[in-house]
Amino acid sequence: MQRHTTIPSEKKVDLGDLNKGVELLLRNPKAKEQLQQSQWRRKMEQAIIALSIMVGFLTLGLGLVVGYLVRGYIQDTTIQYSHPEMFDANGNPLPDELLAIRFEGELKETDDD
Repeated sequence: MQRHTTIPSEKKVDLGDLNKGVELLLRNPKAKEQLQQSQWRRKMEQAIIALSIMVGFLTLGLGLVVGYLVRGYIQDTTIQYSHPEMFDANGNPLPDELLAIRFEGELKETDDD
């Protein structure tokens, strides 16, 4: 028969000695190797993330610079079209004869049909 196993509350029993066999059975001999591998993996993940961020920023910067240069080249090489009424018979611009009209205020309509 088993003895009565209740422990009075004023006594504190160290259960560490009882669990030594369980710890021995549950101990993994490859735990140290797995710990080193997980630390190496964590460091590699951090390095990959850092490199990915740097490559992303460099790609964005290169795309902005190349896009700006291509836009400038296209604007410099293509013909800019203007309104034909702004030129004389020889194709020269007419800076003095252009008329600009600006309306201020509300337009009052007198049509009450």
